Amino acid sequence: MADAGRVLITGATGGAGGGVVAAFLEAGWRVAGVSRHDPPDEPAGVSWVRADLADAEAAQRMVADAVAALGGLDALVCLAGGYSSAPFDELGWADFEKQIATSLRPTVESVLAALPELRQSGDGAIVTIGAQTALKPGRNAGPYAAAKAAVATWSLSLAAGLKSSGVRVNCVLPGTLNTGANRESMPDAKRDAWVEPRELGNLIVYLCSPDSRPLTGTAIPIG
Repeated sequence: MADAGRVLITGATGGAGGGVVAAFLEAGWRVAGVSRHDPPDEPAGVSWVRADLADAEAAQRMVADAVAALGGLDALVCLAGGYSSAPFDELGWADFEKQIATSLRPTVESVLAALPELRQSGDGAIVTIGAQTALKPGRNAGPYAAAKAAVATWSLSLAAGLKSSGVRVNCVLPGTLNTGANRESMPDAKRDAWVEPRELGNLIVYLCSPDSRPLTGTAIPIG
């Protein structure tokens, strides 16, 4: 790894993105953040990359832009995704396709595009984001839970396949995140066990750092 770790964070402007980006910056990492839209002006010190991770070409351009800004990659954090519910009695295959496109494909395409750079790092790390909903899904969360379960399962397979290369892969399974969108959609919910984005970020920084070696192939529930 370079003296200052170099991390690419997808979904960096999403609900959890601010806390995760802040955790990496405070830890001294050089950060490339990905946004689907015009990047924000803050925080300072982030190299912003605009990308919609709908296919392999978009992911490859994203990685190329990040490498141009940072000089290489030591870690990839896959935050891109999004929750949607689907009424059980109205469920259709399109609901599954939507979640595969939203919560699974961006992770797969990002990892595959970043792997060549991460292999060169000497201490590459990948952190993916599943969800506790994948373990205990509600009635209307089937497609989302299935997509997040696929993220977690593929992450374990990926860790096994990359173990000899030195690239480590771990998946975090958050409970409900304390984001503006969740507070708005669940105004009366008890928030005692909700996960703060910065707490999530601190864990992800640890999983990307050399201090967490030789940890790989784990699925870690929090919250």
